[in-house]
Amino acid sequence: MNRLLDKLPLWYILLKRPEQHIIETKSQRIFANIVPDEWVAREIKPDYGVDYLMEIFKNGQSTGKTFFVQLKGSSQVIENDTFKKQFEVANLDYYASLSLPVLIVCVSVTTEKVWCLWSNNLIDAFTIKDKQESLYVILDKKYLIDKTSFPRFEADLDSTKKFGISVTAEGEIGVLLNRSILKWINHFYSKTISIDFRYLPNHIELKYLSKPDNILDFTIKAFGFKKDIRIKEIKEDSIELNRPVFDENDVNDLNKEILKTIAICFAKYDIQGSLMLLRKIIKKGAFITEDEMLSLDPMGLLTLSRTKSELPLFNKLIKDIINLDPQEVFFFCDLAYFAVDPESKELQQYRIENLTYLLSKTKDDSVKGTSHYNLGNILKNNLDTNTALSHYFKARKLLPDYIERSYWWREIAGLLFSKGHFAWAESCYRKSLEKSKTHQPKSFSRLEKNFPKEDKLTTALIADCLFFQGKFKEAHLQFDKYFDETTARIQEWMLKNIVCIELINRNLDSIHIDRTKSSQLIENALKTSVDDEIINLLNEAIKANPLNGLAWFNLGVALDKKGKFQEALIAFLTTSVIQIWDKEAQFNAMTIALTQQNFEFLVTLLEFVIEKHGDTVGNDLADYIMKKNIPLDTKKILIKAFNEMIEKMKNEA
Repeated sequence: MNRLLDKLPLWYILLKRPEQHIIETKSQRIFANIVPDEWVAREIKPDYGVDYLMEIFKNGQSTGKTFFVQLKGSSQVIENDTFKKQFEVANLDYYASLSLPVLIVCVSVTTEKVWCLWSNNLIDAFTIKDKQESLYVILDKKYLIDKTSFPRFEADLDSTKKFGISVTAEGEIGVLLNRSILKWINHFYSKTISIDFRYLPNHIELKYLSKPDNILDFTIKAFGFKKDIRIKEIKEDSIELNRPVFDENDVNDLNKEILKTIAICFAKYDIQGSLMLLRKIIKKGAFITEDEMLSLDPMGLLTLSRTKSELPLFNKLIKDIINLDPQEVFFFCDLAYFAVDPESKELQQYRIENLTYLLSKTKDDSVKGTSHYNLGNILKNNLDTNTALSHYFKARKLLPDYIERSYWWREIAGLLFSKGHFAWAESCYRKSLEKSKTHQPKSFSRLEKNFPKEDKLTTALIADCLFFQGKFKEAHLQFDKYFDETTARIQEWMLKNIVCIELINRNLDSIHIDRTKSSQLIENALKTSVDDEIINLLNEAIKANPLNGLAWFNLGVALDKKGKFQEALIAFLTTSVIQIWDKEAQFNAMTIALTQQNFEFLVTLLEFVIEKHGDTVGNDLADYIMKKNIPLDTKKILIKAFNEMIEKMKNEA
């Protein structure tokens, strides 16, 4: 070939058109011949993945309806009226991003036949592998078009972004069952799935294969999902197959499994339709076992419902499940609310509504007990401690086994601690520790917090109770035991252990606490202006009540003013662990640690502050620094330094 080209004149080589250009020209002419004369095709230059913007005219007037066309010509050999074309994945992603419909038009310049395919959702018809760059699209005779096809496009434009469906039904039984199933799909998914618009990609494949002995095998393939279902005892004269009028309540043994699968499979693309269909199925007694409830994927359905603003409809589905017997399967769904977002107030409110409804419906004490326990968990997190305690004790009364469960004692202890009943809380934590060594849960459908090495954490919680009872030696021993048994770095426990040692050294362990005397001494200290006298009075206030955070804070201020920075640091640290909410004391301690170049202690303090207040505490710290009476440049340096430390801790975490 190269030798032949060498003999040809240069002008001949330069003037010869590339074959692809010829194919493009031919395909444009063939396409133009089948487009209605009234319609306007505006060529798009440069070509960014679409070639034309088509505008539909009728009776000389624009209808205002437009769509894009991507024209693909080919000289390939056509067999069985089938056109094959390779497409870049990036182009299909681009089509999916466009708001206007996109019609791919494929032209055979050898047969002059034309195929078309609406492609906005074409990417969803394939399972794309990681780093896959291209794929083949095969168009059979179903996708052939001619002059008579275009008038339909105006009416079909509203369906171009729906999902297409293809059906293979063998035998009269398959045809009858398919006719019924398509009615269900059209009824519940008409917004997203078209059962008769033929120029859509095959996103969904349904196959019905008749077998001997009145058996039918059903297969669904859609969106990367595939499932086979065998239906037994299905006959051509089955009553369910021969009902002419669609009834959305006609869930029966022949269609139930197929409808369940369709609802779960289609949920990603039409959660509303799936929830409505599932409500019909569940009312007929589906999903009554634990395995069936797991196949429902309540967590996935809840996540989609939340994203698509369908939570009210999802919750109606949950109430339908509550009406089932046995009602224990509901707890799988309750777990979904907790797992998706345990902090969401909206989801917590739905849980309260559902659990209250369940209590009104059930007569099973086990179900009632579990419901009360879960309500206690929710209300505890909402700081409604009295109501939470009431639910926990109702749970124990209805389900006595709770008294043998370590987590029940732990929840009670936490609530008692929050109410300041530290001795009772300690007793309950010790009971929790005891039960954790002996009790084995009988059910996994109940919600409980699970921490690695839970009993080790309980040891630290016992130490915390002892700390707030003023039993600093015992608390110190428990904290040391905790650190010996675990590698967990919880800064609150480390700092409280340091404070325990300081208070032991001050001979303040297990003393009689006189809160009235301590408060009076603080008042006296605040009335005097002599620094040494202030310090003496505050120290006396601390001796009367070592857990008086106000006394420690003011002592820190007085010591800092006198230049006794190390003592001031201890005072602010003690305030910080007694009054966890006191950011000012915590920031004061951090500032002193920084100025005294005690960087190891500074890091511990900062980690503690983030533990208690979250990442956004950096804003509060910046506000604190900006209010200080120091040069602006120094403020900026400090804010930057602390912010860099916080970012580093987040990255390391």
